[in-house]
Amino acid sequence: MRLYLVIIRSILIFLLSVNSLFAYQSEDALKVAVMGKIAKYISWPNETSSFTITILDNPFGKKVDIAYKGKKIDGKKIKIIYINNIKDLPQDTKILYIPKKDSYKLTTILQSISSKNILTISDIRGFAQKKGILQLYFLSRKLRLKINLGVAKKNDLQIRSVLLRIVKIVKDES
Repeated sequence: MRLYLVIIRSILIFLLSVNSLFAYQSEDALKVAVMGKIAKYISWPNETSSFTITILDNPFGKKVDIAYKGKKIDGKKIKIIYINNIKDLPQDTKILYIPKKDSYKLTTILQSISSKNILTISDIRGFAQKKGILQLYFLSRKLRLKINLGVAKKNDLQIRSVLLRIVKIVKDES
């Protein structure tokens, strides 16, 4: 009987850990997918021959490469760049993803790119209020979006009204 309980307990622990792993992987997959989907509703002032998505301190492994291999945004080939330092940011970056682990240097990152017409995306808590443009967060296991429209306008990014209807618009933190 005791062995039976140990086996049942082991199976339950395994199933719980697998469920949380799948949930985490699906959240990452959603974040990766959103980057490309959102781009369809944004207009950048400077046109380039390719569409560059830059990932800072890559939290996604190979998911971004897999998701965007051979795909296009606005008829332009998607170029994925991974950097570990904001100083290495390519000039033609359209989207910059900033992971949670960089929250301690968020102000420095955002100041260094403030006039570069880049859509910043992150899942850092309070990102949109702290002068980031697009914040991803989960509420009741559903992906939600917050946009700082003021910062987007300062960066000459035009966001289509279709997108604005489904996001929460926030103001800068004072």
